Amino acid sequence: MDTVNEKDIDDHLSTSTEIGSNKDSEADKTKDFPRYTRYMVVASCFVIQGLACGVVHSWGVQQEYLANNVYTGDTKKIETLSYIGTLMFFSVYFWGMPAGWVAEVWSYRKLCFLGTLVMALGELLASFSKEPWQLCITQGIVFGIGIGMVFGPSSTAPAGWFTKRRGLAIGITVAGVGVGGLVIAPLTEALVRSTSVAWSQRITALYILVLGTISSYFVRVPKQDKTRSFNSFDWRAFYNRRFAVHTAMVFFVTAAYIVPYTYLPEFWVKHGISSQNASVLIAVANVASSVGRVATGFAADYIGVLNSLVLSLVVAAISCLVIWPFATNIGVGVVMALFYGFTAGGYWSLAPLAAAKLFGVEKLTSNSGTFYTVSAIGAWLGNPVGNAILNGPGHGTQFLGMSLYIGVLWFASFLMAVVNRASYSKRLFAVV
Repeated sequence: MDTVNEKDIDDHLSTSTEIGSNKDSEADKTKDFPRYTRYMVVASCFVIQGLACGVVHSWGVQQEYLANNVYTGDTKKIETLSYIGTLMFFSVYFWGMPAGWVAEVWSYRKLCFLGTLVMALGELLASFSKEPWQLCITQGIVFGIGIGMVFGPSSTAPAGWFTKRRGLAIGITVAGVGVGGLVIAPLTEALVRSTSVAWSQRITALYILVLGTISSYFVRVPKQDKTRSFNSFDWRAFYNRRFAVHTAMVFFVTAAYIVPYTYLPEFWVKHGISSQNASVLIAVANVASSVGRVATGFAADYIGVLNSLVLSLVVAAISCLVIWPFATNIGVGVVMALFYGFTAGGYWSLAPLAAAKLFGVEKLTSNSGTFYTVSAIGAWLGNPVGNAILNGPGHGTQFLGMSLYIGVLWFASFLMAVVNRASYSKRLFAVV
């Protein structure tokens, strides 16, 4: 029976574990382009990230309006509405593997353009939906497929254009998620209140189509590997220890990440903080998330991406295990929002950077997509498991069980990051 040689897999995943030898070759790939090209790639991917994820973050506005003004008292329909956000979040991850592979084999630009069309179509179809189950198909599934098509390629394409400032470039790119939420959520609120949910969705479809099409034109990588085909996917990657550990890390974070954003407002309101102030605290977390994505990417360029990732994950775990249970007033709530938003947001910059460090840039998009697809089940289970713990006996309104559940997931991801960091270098103060 054939055996798998892990060293051969390491060589396949990354031609060199020391990035110094790759810098010249990576720089050579960009020399044929005007210098501004790399900045246009970052800007366009920033916009696409904001459009895709901003709509996901703003769905709660439409859900709240529909639940309280259209389907009032119909618990079954209101419950169905709650699945839409989960479907969109799940789709970001589930379609990661095929989207990453198609981008690398076919075209980053064309895939982002196609994904933009699918997102716009999903929003347009949603505007004509009359029942929650129809919204699950249009807003949840169709729009979700569009997100899955653009998320991975747009979050990783800038990596190939930079060597010295790769962390900062990726940080700025994925900061589009937070900025998109900050812009699109209040815009959606205003549109829903001044027109209707349906017209807010039609207008959203229009600006996604216009801005997404323009941005997709500038999404590209320095060199598209024309020798690869859809039949050349190498499943040996799953036998690689580092690859498996990194995948486990992504799974744990995916299950944990969204739960505090979903349930912290309820936690604060039940402890006497007004709903308006709870919304402000979540806004603080979103701002901290955007800052964290840029700052941690910037820090990774100086102290090392694997070091930055370990620090970010352990602080996120501490914020859930130590700070959350005591965040029952505005002062501690601000501390929780700042710490969790900054470090959890920073993870989204550091995860693809760590993958590039461990496995090389050439297959970053398909590798990252594989991590996301495998961890999609975490995206699906995160909120339901948290809700089950919250509603279980013995937890009451203290949310202690939920905070422990999320904290343990973050701590598990921290341990996975430590394992890969140690496999790369066992020197404590090495810049890796």
